[in-house]
Amino acid sequence: MDNEINVPVLPINFDIRLSKIAIGAPLYESEFEFGLYDNSGQKIDSAKNDANGEIKLSAEFDSPGMYKYSVKETDAPPDWETDTKEYPVEFKVSKNPQTGELTVEVEYPDGLPGFINKFKGEKCRLIEFPELTFDEPGFYEFTLKELTSSGGGWTTDDREIKVIVRVIDDGFGNLIATAEYPDDFPEFINKYKAKPAHIIISACKIAVGAPLPKGRFEFGLYDSDGKLVSTARND
Repeated sequence: MDNEINVPVLPINFDIRLSKIAIGAPLYESEFEFGLYDNSGQKIDSAKNDANGEIKLSAEFDSPGMYKYSVKETDAPPDWETDTKEYPVEFKVSKNPQTGELTVEVEYPDGLPGFINKFKGEKCRLIEFPELTFDEPGFYEFTLKELTSSGGGWTTDDREIKVIVRVIDDGFGNLIATAEYPDDFPEFINKYKAKPAHIIISACKIAVGAPLPKGRFEFGLYDSDGKLVSTARND
């Protein structure tokens, strides 16, 4: 016991990795900010996402014990919905009595924090697929295609867009998935063009006092700017 007391504690800096998913628009580096807070509400660390949606937050411990923290999103760009969920994070810090070194185990009582933001812009209308589940780390490649055929005035966007899902293990029993778009964020563009409409405009010509010769009188059709569109004569 005396040896344990006399061994100095070596502080440890511990990182946790979380994920950010952007729906409806590309995700750029440092767009969203997140904070790690202790149980008194004091901010321990803050960080922004990288280009792949990963977030790394750090905490330093200088004594063994149980530490209950929380993580939440603190800032989002305009036109994005903020993810208001707050996730609890528990750190179990243990000391090696022989070396004084600290080790950390992390648990997420409500599941691994995964923040999801949806873009609210009017130009792009959201296409959202059902959630995918992955049981093993690795790289998973997918292809996006438009399935609807051209018709009704619309032309189909026939491009094929590659999507890569990267799944990593955080070392504490949690898999983290992020989506990457090698050819830029998927945007399918459909153009609409209706077929021309046709109409015949007619009028009546009445002759008084004499027979009406065919083609004797000419008439003009003008648009709203006064420009002559076409001409016609009586039959």
